[in-house]
Amino acid sequence: MKTILNKPELVSMLQQQLKDIEILCGEYDQGNEAVISLIAERIMVIFHNTDHSKALLGQLKLSHLEMYCSSEVYNPKSLTNFIGLLKLMHKVGKGWDYTAKLDRSVLTTVSQENWWNNKKVIIDSDGIAFARGKIIKSLANAEPLVLNTSGWTVKDTEGNKSTINPIPETVRQIAFELLESFEHVDLNQESKLHYKL
Repeated sequence: MKTILNKPELVSMLQQQLKDIEILCGEYDQGNEAVISLIAERIMVIFHNTDHSKALLGQLKLSHLEMYCSSEVYNPKSLTNFIGLLKLMHKVGKGWDYTAKLDRSVLTTVSQENWWNNKKVIIDSDGIAFARGKIIKSLANAEPLVLNTSGWTVKDTEGNKSTINPIPETVRQIAFELLESFEHVDLNQESKLHYKL
């Protein structure tokens, strides 16, 4: 039997998912990479419709809200791989690596559909495009994300090359965008779901 939640319960559930994401991001920032799949699971509950469940945003009729986006615009003429949500940074003792931007000043607004399904945030070495939804669903369902990273190498302080995996930092940046998007939103007021007492 399907349980129907009322508006206050759904709002509370969404607030809890956002709080959990914030806490998990803190753990990730402290060095616990294992929480990335947990962050993805919570983001999926908020955004993704399945045959068995409707996304929280859909249930609350919040699809009109715009999302903050920090991705660079993909240039199809570029000959290099594209990692739109990350920046290349030099870390003391580690060398060069890609890292989440976590920068409010680069945020622009886009529709939820564009943010979740349409905007390319990674294009791998085979030219295959990945949107946020594709990345998050794969991690949340523990499905392998087939990504050709052969063109992505960084050097450490000794000059040794290694291939990077941009997915954990990309998920961290997606979570940042999501938390920033909802930080000042009054969910009760914005929700178009009518609630009868």
